[in-house]
Amino acid sequence: MPRPIRPRRPRTVHWPDGATIAVSVSVAFESFERHSQYRQEYRDGGVDHFSLSFGDYGARAGVWRLLDLFAEQDVPVGFSVSGLAARAHPGVIEAIRADGHELVAHGWANDIVMAQDLETDRELVRRTLDAIGDAAGGQRPSGWSGPGNQGSPDTQRVLVEEGLRWTGDDASDDLPFVVDVDGRPLVVLPKTNIAANDLVQWMMPANGPDVFLAGFTDTFDTLYAEGVAGAPGWAEIVVHCHMGGRPAFVPALRAALAHARRHPGVWWARKGEIAEWALDQGFRR
Repeated sequence: MPRPIRPRRPRTVHWPDGATIAVSVSVAFESFERHSQYRQEYRDGGVDHFSLSFGDYGARAGVWRLLDLFAEQDVPVGFSVSGLAARAHPGVIEAIRADGHELVAHGWANDIVMAQDLETDRELVRRTLDAIGDAAGGQRPSGWSGPGNQGSPDTQRVLVEEGLRWTGDDASDDLPFVVDVDGRPLVVLPKTNIAANDLVQWMMPANGPDVFLAGFTDTFDTLYAEGVAGAPGWAEIVVHCHMGGRPAFVPALRAALAHARRHPGVWWARKGEIAEWALDQGFRR
């Protein structure tokens, strides 16, 4: 019989109230200028109107179905919002806030990437934060997740200049950590959601939704066992309103949430809460 061992990790964190695992749910509410992630024909340049209509599904139908599901499951969520989406759909932003969810800045449009140059990044960050703040009654986000998670050290400089507390544009770790940017702390919340991301696991490879469900449950079960053994971890789900908000996907998402909810000792947290906890605890590496 295998003997139980304490997991060997460079860092061990301790979640609030001694939680065995942290779980967060991030939802992308995106807009696009030329095309969304789904295109029937791949053409360089120009505007793909069908692809844009696929993206519009998020505001018209998907976000409302997801908000209902999160209310049903009593799960706190962080909505990563494009500035263009906030400007075009302030009623959606109002509904997100009314349900107690977090707003995260997600670039101006999801087909415009960051890390172009310092001044371009600065303009895109400010325009995004202003649009979300206007739609949210002056409340600016505290966190940033760039389109496609593209960014650079210069982008991080802009983020701290604009008062942002955390970024999700990293994939180098399982756990949060704090970095110094021009003498100011910035929490890095690594991309722990690749195995449970509707774009990565369902849309791009044209898998069934069950692949997403298996990716989350396997990740959760592994991390939960490590947490029981003394090394608490963090699992995350990512869905996009125009993808995961479709009827064919919702049962897999509901099942993933229900799987985690059956376990004691889960800290259901918005990413902003995880970032503040990391700052308070000095999660450096």
